[in-house]
Amino acid sequence: MYLLLGPTSSGKTLLSKKLKTYDDVEDENIPSTLPTIGTNLVNISLNKKQEITVRELGGSMSPIWPNYLKDCHFLIYVIDMSNRLQVSAACMLFLSILTNPSLKDCQVLVLLNKMDLTTTMSRHEFESLFRWDDILKHSPHQISVKEVSAVSRLGLSEVIEWLLQHSR
Repeated sequence: MYLLLGPTSSGKTLLSKKLKTYDDVEDENIPSTLPTIGTNLVNISLNKKQEITVRELGGSMSPIWPNYLKDCHFLIYVIDMSNRLQVSAACMLFLSILTNPSLKDCQVLVLLNKMDLTTTMSRHEFESLFRWDDILKHSPHQISVKEVSAVSRLGLSEVIEWLLQHSR
């Protein structure tokens, strides 16, 4: 199972909608979104022959995220890089997820979202705040990081490529 997690308002819903319509290069509109209360299932076409289903869980559901980790093989974790106050909370949530024994064989993709905004934290600031080197050094998971913007579609091709490489 592909699981999409992240704090409230990190951009998970818009990101999943943009990935769903990724092949539609004419799609320049920004669909309206509401904070996810519960779960969303999104089918994403990776190519003409392959489609995956991603389960997005609302950020407000973080206390029960562990209930969904048992069947998770691929975790996509979204961080709002423009919300400096939320980045610390995102780090704590991410660390609690990584230490869950249910994820022992899980591949992880961290998406640094909203990279198109002027208030965005730099990659260096993020890595320092998250103590990223320590996480990579001590985590048993294969973790990839991509800078994205769901609004401008920055980095979405790299996300699709990662999903293709890690699809079952």
